[in-house]
Amino acid sequence: MTELTAFLQANIIAIYFIYGLAHFVTGLAVALESGRNTQLRLSHALPFLAAFGITHGVNEWVEMFSLISTQIPTLVQEPRWAEMFKLAWKALSFFCLLEFGIRLLTQLIPQQKNWLRGLPVLALFIYLVGALVMYMRARPTGYPQPGVVEMWTNYILGIPASLVAASAMLAQRRAFLREGMPQFGRDLVGAALALAWYALLDQVIDDPAIYFPANVLNTDAFLRAVGLPVELLRTVTVGALAFFVIRMLRVFEVEYARRLDAANKARFAAQEEATRELSVMFETCRILGTSLDATQLLNDAITKIVMLLDPMIAGMVFLRDQNRDALSIRASKLREPDFALTLAESECARRTAQGAYTSGQIAYATEPKSETSFVAVPLFSQERAVGALTLAHRAAFSNYAVIHTLARQLGIAIENARLYTEVQEKEQLRGQLLSRTVAAQEEERKRIARELHDETGQMLTALAVSLGAVEQTIVQDPDKAQYQVAELKMLTMRTIDNLRQFVSDLRPTVLDDMGLVAALRWFVQQFEEHSDIQVTVEIIGAKRRLASQVETVLFRIAQEGLNNVRRHAHAQHAKVCLEFVDTKILLTVEDDGRGFDVDQILRAQSERRAWGLLGIQERIELVGGKFKIESAPGRGTKLAVEILLEGNGVSANKRE
Repeated sequence: MTELTAFLQANIIAIYFIYGLAHFVTGLAVALESGRNTQLRLSHALPFLAAFGITHGVNEWVEMFSLISTQIPTLVQEPRWAEMFKLAWKALSFFCLLEFGIRLLTQLIPQQKNWLRGLPVLALFIYLVGALVMYMRARPTGYPQPGVVEMWTNYILGIPASLVAASAMLAQRRAFLREGMPQFGRDLVGAALALAWYALLDQVIDDPAIYFPANVLNTDAFLRAVGLPVELLRTVTVGALAFFVIRMLRVFEVEYARRLDAANKARFAAQEEATRELSVMFETCRILGTSLDATQLLNDAITKIVMLLDPMIAGMVFLRDQNRDALSIRASKLREPDFALTLAESECARRTAQGAYTSGQIAYATEPKSETSFVAVPLFSQERAVGALTLAHRAAFSNYAVIHTLARQLGIAIENARLYTEVQEKEQLRGQLLSRTVAAQEEERKRIARELHDETGQMLTALAVSLGAVEQTIVQDPDKAQYQVAELKMLTMRTIDNLRQFVSDLRPTVLDDMGLVAALRWFVQQFEEHSDIQVTVEIIGAKRRLASQVETVLFRIAQEGLNNVRRHAHAQHAKVCLEFVDTKILLTVEDDGRGFDVDQILRAQSERRAWGLLGIQERIELVGGKFKIESAPGRGTKLAVEILLEGNGVSANKRE
C-alpha cells in the first residue's frame, strides 16, 4: 500500500490533469448539447452546468500548474493575490453549479419559484460579506490565509451548490419517469450520487485549515486513514459524473426522435383528415353537379356531408321562404338512425342558422343541457344570403374552411337549380303563350272572316244588286237611274271607309308612314273616342324614327297597356310618355285606377294569369329590352319599358 501511495503521490500532477479534464469534458459536452432545439425544460439550466464544468476544469488545471511550479526551484513563488484569484475563480464555478440547480428546480417546481430564485444571490452575498470580513481582519499583515478562504468557499458555495444540483437531478428524474424515459432517470440518479460524493471528497475533505472541521477532516487525514490521495477518488467521482451526465444527454436525441415521430404522425393524421375533407368536398360537388332538382341535390348533399365529415352528428339546410319571409328546413340528415335532436336542440339549430343568415358570417351556439354544438354558415346566391348550412357536433371541430367551401358550392348549386327552374317555367310559359297566340290567331282569322262576310261582303252584294237594278232602270227612267247611281257611290264610299278602318285595326298605316309618335297620337285619339278615359301623350327628347321592329313593339305595348287600363283599371285618367335618349328609349303607361298586387298576378296559374303582361314581357325580350311594372291596390299602375337602341337598327337621319 505504501508503494501504491508513493506511486500515486509521484503522479499527482497527472491525476490533477485527468481530474480537470473530466470536468472540462463534462462542461464541453453539456455546452454542445444545450444548443439543441428542444422542448425539454432541462435545456434552460444546462448552460450553467456547462459553465461549471469548464470553469472548474480550468481551476483544476491551474492547480496542476501551481504544483508543477513548486517543483521548479528557479521559479518565483506564487503571489498571494494569485491564490485569491484562483479562489474567486473556484467560487465562480460553484456559483454556476448552484445556478444550474436552482434554475432546474424552478422549472420543475414552479410553485416554489419565487424564493428559490433568490438563493444564488443570497449565497453569493453571504460569501462576499464573509470574504470581505476576512480581508479586513488581515489588513495589517496582508491577505487572509488561503486555507480559511478556501474552506469558506467550499462550505458557503460548494457544498450547497452540489446538494442543490443533486436534488434538481433527482427532481428531473421524476419528470423523466412521467414522460416515459426511465433509462435517463437512472443516469440522473448516478449523476446525483456522483455529485454527492463530489461534495464530500472535494468540498468537505479539502486542504488543512486552522478552523473546524478542516483542521480534522482534510486531505492529509484522508491520506493517513485510507492510504490513497483524495485527488484520485475525486477524479473517479468526477469521471462517473461525466459518464452519467453524457449518457443522460442522449435524452435530447430521444426527445427529438419523439417529436419527429409525433410530427410525422400529426402530418399523416392531417393528411388523412385532408383526404377525408377532400373526399367530402369531391362527393358533395359530384352530387351537386348530377342534378338540377333543388330538393334532391339538397338531400343528397347534406347526407354526404353528415356521413363523411367527422365529428358531425346531424345537419340541416335552411332556405328563405319567400311567402313567410323566414327560414325553413329544406333538407336534414341524422348520422345515426336511432338519434334525434331534442326540441331545445332544434330551436338552437334554428337560432344559429338565423344568426348566420342575418349577419352573413359563420355563427356558433351550444345547447347547454346536451352540450351539442352547432355551427352555421350562410349560403349565398349572387352575393345575397338565401339560407344557411347548419351542422351539429359534440366533439371538437375546428376546420371551418371545409364548411365554408361546402357552403359556397351548395350556394352555387342552389343558384343553378333556381335558374334551371326559372328556365323550365319560362319554357312552360312560352309554350302556353304560343298556344294562346295560335288560338288568338285563329280567333282573329274568325273575326276577320266574320267581319268580311257580315259587313264588306254584304255591302259588295248590295252594290252588285243595285248595279243590276240601275242597268234595268237606266233605259226606262234615266232620272231614277241617276239617283240610284248616287246612292251606289255613297255605298261604295262607306265600304271603302270600313275597309280602311279594318286595315287600320290590323296594323295602322300611320305607323309605317309617319312613325311611332304619330301612331301613338292617332291611337290615343281613337282610344278616347271609344272610352271615357282621358289620356295624355307626352314626348320627351328629339323625336326620330326607330327600327321597324322596335317601333312595332313599343306601339303594341302602348296599345296593350291602354287596353288593360280600359278593361281592368276603372281609371279616370291615363298617361303615355315616350322619352328619346341618346342610346335608349323609354316608354311608360300609367293610370290612376284601382291597381293590383303584382306578385300575386304574375304568380297566378291557369286562367288567372296576366297573359297581356306576359305577352308584353315576351315582346320586350325579343328586342333585348327591360320591363318593369309598379302597382298596388288603390294606387294605380305604372308600366315602364326600356330599350337600348344600339344594335336595333336606329336611323339617326330620319326625324319626325
